[in-house]
Amino acid sequence: MVEVPCPMCGQSDVVRLSSRGQYNDPANAVLCTHDGFVYLSPRMDAAGYAAYYAQSYEEEYRVEQGDAAIRPVYGLVVDRLAPHLSDAPTTALSVGAGLGSILHLLKDRHPTLACSAIEPTPGAQRHLREVKGFDVVAGDIESDWDVGREGHYDVIIMRHVLEHLLDITSALDRIRTSLSEDGVAYIAVPDMMHPNGSLRHYWYRTPHVSYFAAQTLRHFLARSGLEVLDMVEEGHEIWCVVRKGEHGTHDVPASHAREQMSVIRKHVRSTAIPHAIQRLRWAVGRRLGRG
Repeated sequence: MVEVPCPMCGQSDVVRLSSRGQYNDPANAVLCTHDGFVYLSPRMDAAGYAAYYAQSYEEEYRVEQGDAAIRPVYGLVVDRLAPHLSDAPTTALSVGAGLGSILHLLKDRHPTLACSAIEPTPGAQRHLREVKGFDVVAGDIESDWDVGREGHYDVIIMRHVLEHLLDITSALDRIRTSLSEDGVAYIAVPDMMHPNGSLRHYWYRTPHVSYFAAQTLRHFLARSGLEVLDMVEEGHEIWCVVRKGEHGTHDVPASHAREQMSVIRKHVRSTAIPHAIQRLRWAVGRRLGRG
């Protein structure tokens, strides 16, 4: 496990929020007191996470679903992209593609679309190649997959991927590099200003190393030269559509750290009793089952 400074400001002044997360796995969530960014520290290093995705992630998190089951969820992604796409996009890349469901739905609308994927888990890689017939260009977004693909993709999809990445800025730089001049990228992340469920037992997770709010997400996008065309906070998610822009800055208000901490405290209070009741029911049910 390695201690990590804040990915936004580089400082290490933090408030410790949790040491465990979903499945009782290690999830050392901290909040930077300078900018309010929430992230995991200490956490596994790159080699540790590579082994985790190869050995444990699919078993804990990957759920195989038929296309009919996922259409209402992943179809939203295609609908949100539609107003920003050219009439006939030719190339698409899904980062953290899973089983390729979003690409499948996108190709339904654009049958000539050449689909590629970046996906770390071996089982999903096989499915993408052998079942979906998509090209798997890399297993790791933090590799040099963008070399030779500069300006190549008309559409890039990163749905609930950015929160997994150890180097946010480097990953977004690669997205910008590989977008065509008229290309767009769809990015969605969980919304730390509107969390869902118990923070300790559901929201904080070993594979989620960063927890974004709209303000902090805008900061990273501006740093990497990605211009926001559309950004929406919806439910417990932030989604946005971006294109190539100029590298710049987005100043996070000085009050953000205080506001983020207030959200966390209120959420903990509001979920404490419902979660305690749920765990009591589980314990009683387990005891009766033994009886």
